[in-house]
Order: sequence, then C-alpha cells, then structure tokens
Amino acid sequence: MSRLLSEEVLLGVLILLSVGIGPNLFPADLAGVAKLSETGRAVLLPSILATVLFTGLARSRAHPELLRRVLIGALAGFVGTLGLEVVRATSFHLGGMPGDMPRLLGVLLTDRFMMGPNLGSDLLGWGYHFWNGIAFGIIFTVVFGRRSRLWTVVYAQLIGLGLLLGPVVKSFGIGFMGLEMPAMPFTVVLAHLVYGWLLGTVLQRGTCGVGLRRRC
Repeated sequence: MSRLLSEEVLLGVLILLSVGIGPNLFPADLAGVAKLSETGRAVLLPSILATVLFTGLARSRAHPELLRRVLIGALAGFVGTLGLEVVRATSFHLGGMPGDMPRLLGVLLTDRFMMGPNLGSDLLGWGYHFWNGIAFGIIFTVVFGRRSRLWTVVYAQLIGLGLLLGPVVKSFGIGFMGLEMPAMPFTVVLAHLVYGWLLGTVLQRGTCGVGLRRRC
C-alpha cells in the first residue's frame, strides 16, 4: 500500500471514529452511562472539532476523493434529516410520537430536564439532532461511496431499528419497540425511509466510485 493511500485510509478511519461519537451520546445518557449535559461539552464538541480537523487534513494533504465523500455525505445527511423531520414533526403534532426529540435533546444537553426547554436549549437540541443526521451520512459515504437507494434505505432502516430497540424508546415507557403506541414505530420506519431515500438521491448525484482512490 502506497504512502498516500495508507495516509488516506488512516484519515478516513479517524474521521469515522470522530464523527461516530455524537450519535451514541444520547442513548448513553438514557441508558444511565453518562449525562448528555456533561458529554456534550467534554466529548461531543471535541469530536465535532476533530471531524472538521481531519477533513481539513484530507484537503491539505491532497486526498480529494476522501474530502469529496465527507462533504457530500454531510450534505446528504443534512438533506435526509430535513425529510425525516417533516415526517417526525408531523407525527408529533398529530399525537403519533410520545415526545419532541430535538426539544428533549436540548433539555438533556443543557440539564434543564426539570425546568423545561428554553430558546437556547431548543437551538442546541436541533443542532445536535441535525449533526447526528449529518454524521450518519458521512459514515455511509466514507465507507460505501455511491450506492443505490436500496443500500441507503436499508442503512437508514437499520438506524431506525437501533432506535426502536435501544434505550430511547424504552425510556418513553411505551413497550417493546414502542408497540404500545403503534404510531411511534410506524413513524420511525417512515421517517427513516425518507431519510434513506434522500440520502441515496443526493449521493447518486455527488459521489463516485467505491474505493477511496477510485475516480469518476
């Protein structure tokens, strides 16, 4: 393996490790492992900065394929999260969800669970929510590159399944996988279907190849 290729792979791994931290902090809080108000400052922010730093190194060290994957993955994740939010927010306002996820994230980040949300906590919650969607987009694109929408939809459904099986749904007290509130799992499946479809749509337009060194 050439020096440039080994350096590119190393940077790719570092980006995956740093960007993968954020989505795990919320479940860790609900599982009683670590409070999000503490890990938000000590872990989440440094991990975001590390992702930006490693992405900058990919640019400065002339690894255009890796840089392209990270940037288009971030865009695809952002667009996918917009679509997911249309479904989630609609369901929440119709009574199909037990809580407002971005608002919950905000009060946990700011340790305002007992006091309730305010503008600052809402902004942080939305920011963290979208960062997680961006992170999942980057992870997929760095690992797989351009794939069909079937790949991205299956990937998104696995993320949704992890949500339904994890401590997030359990904390709502609505039964296994939220089945005591049928609209909840239906919303999760539909929202992640939209996320996966949009993720794949953006990636089809913006990435190339499957190996880190392959070009269009």
